[in-house]
Amino acid sequence: MNDLVKQEYDAPLTVAAVKHQIQVIQQVMHEAMVKDTHYGVIPGCGDKPTLLKAGAEKLSLTFRLAPTYDVKKTEFPNGHREYEILCVLTHIPTGQVFGQGVGICSTMESKYRYRNVADFELTGDPIPADSKEKKNEYRRNGFGMKKVEGVWEWVKYKDASRQENPDLADTYNTVLKMAKKRAHVDAVLTATAASDIFAQDLEDLPNTGEAQKPEPSAEQPKAQAAEGASHAVNIDQSVLLLDSAQTKDEVNKLFAAAYNPLYEAKDYEGAKRIKTARDRRLAEIG
Repeated sequence: MNDLVKQEYDAPLTVAAVKHQIQVIQQVMHEAMVKDTHYGVIPGCGDKPTLLKAGAEKLSLTFRLAPTYDVKKTEFPNGHREYEILCVLTHIPTGQVFGQGVGICSTMESKYRYRNVADFELTGDPIPADSKEKKNEYRRNGFGMKKVEGVWEWVKYKDASRQENPDLADTYNTVLKMAKKRAHVDAVLTATAASDIFAQDLEDLPNTGEAQKPEPSAEQPKAQAAEGASHAVNIDQSVLLLDSAQTKDEVNKLFAAAYNPLYEAKDYEGAKRIKTARDRRLAEIG
């Protein structure tokens, strides 16, 4: 976790807790998410799945994080507008802030500022893997991506002219929603430490293609600390993990991993919080 996350304790998570959180995210990805709806691979942007709006909402539900938004609007000449949004994620059971994210969107972005009046023809070729990195070069040669009847295609432009959008007000709500989505995805990736599994949402590019499943975390070869040694416990994160546990056995294992070191270290207040979180989750599971 980074300094955007509110913590009462600076101690790191145990290795077991970190691995468990990764496993929860991967399990949700494989069993509760749908490719091209919750995540997808963007052509030309590498193989890492990008987290989409629906996926960020799913992870927020999993870890019981409620988003709130602070919106800043800036007006520019000629009717242009920019929204800057701060998304704060609050842990619902405890009311504590677990992460923040920022997102900006403006009508000055080319897809909102201009209206493409170009004629084009389908090439029948697949979208090149480097279409993102070499976008300007391809466009100079008359090629580019375009959504045709709901499918992204590689096309040859006959006329690459474009004009200023005369109806900018029609884009204001879209730009606001885009900034909100970017902020939420950023906050979720930060709070759940999922950036090694997902990339930032690239919503303005085609989200088609087979999403690559992340490789499971390799077992670390390092030896564990001597038995009976006191392990540092991050209480906020331990509570978060307990709230995401799906079975009683999983709850009890997480409880033991967090409670015992705290009790042995005579951190009775921290141990009490862990016990409260365990009892609450067991009652919810039934």
